[in-house]
Amino acid sequence: MRKTDLVKFKRIFTEQRDQLLINVTFADDNLITRPEDKDEVDQANADIEQSMRMQLKNRETFTLKKINEAIHRIESGTYGQCESCEEPIEVRRLQARPTTTLCIACKEEEEKLSASVVLGHRSTHLH
Repeated sequence: MRKTDLVKFKRIFTEQRDQLLINVTFADDNLITRPEDKDEVDQANADIEQSMRMQLKNRETFTLKKINEAIHRIESGTYGQCESCEEPIEVRRLQARPTTTLCIACKEEEEKLSASVVLGHRSTHLH
């Protein structure tokens, strides 16, 4: 992979990481429950809102982890290399899914294996 591509990806990851850190910190502040007298409907709505905030925070925390891993791969010289077959991942794939660790062929193979496991489990449960 060209050095200019690596610099570009690292800049994008760093910007995304900085924004996610702000979002996660903000989410933490908003997850603090505030004791208030609420009727049942208000409490139910507050619980739903709290659950949605927690889901968003979890998703952003997961994305933050993937971004940090990608930055580490850039710094260690393995970014853009498939973790399975060790072949280069096409730049077009990285542009579409920058945190990917698998080339398209290995990802398709992984999905086929996952599907066969799921289908295998389903068929045993149906008999």
